Amino acid sequence: MSTLTDYTQDEIEKLMAAPMLVSMYVMGSSLSGPVGLVKEMMAGVETAMDAGKNAAPGSLFNMLWSEQNMKAQQDKMQQETRESTEGAQDMTQAKAKMLDDIKAATAILSAKGSPDEVAAYKKLMVDVAQNVANAAKEGGFMGIGGVQVNDAEKQAITEIRSAVAATM
Repeated sequence: MSTLTDYTQDEIEKLMAAPMLVSMYVMGSSLSGPVGLVKEMMAGVETAMDAGKNAAPGSLFNMLWSEQNMKAQQDKMQQETRESTEGAQDMTQAKAKMLDDIKAATAILSAKGSPDEVAAYKKLMVDVAQNVANAAKEGGFMGIGGVQVNDAEKQAITEIRSAVAATM
């Protein structure tokens, strides 16, 4: 089992930013209205924080996504997510860059973490994608109609699942 001290500050930032990038990736696949966007972003943050709360005390996940560490790292995570899409000319390029950074974060943990930590991190990425997709209906009008998870979001979940599964 690894701890925060096994990682550089840059690696910690990348590990912490990945769930937010997953959120942005799914959200960018099918844009919701303003309320839906807030619900979706909050679903991603809450999923990561729940992973920290539910992890063993002192474990990597517990330390990464503790409320205290999230507050301390907030500015750095925002910078990391901004940098991930910097220079992208359109949503396709932005999503490709996000996917690369999600893979890079998974590779960092694969190199230094235990097999259980790696499996849990990959599961967390997919859980974030699914929870974001389920957070708000798509395609309706003022809460009427629409679907909970549309085809674009399903595709995004599949792409996230494939990206983290391929990372060793």
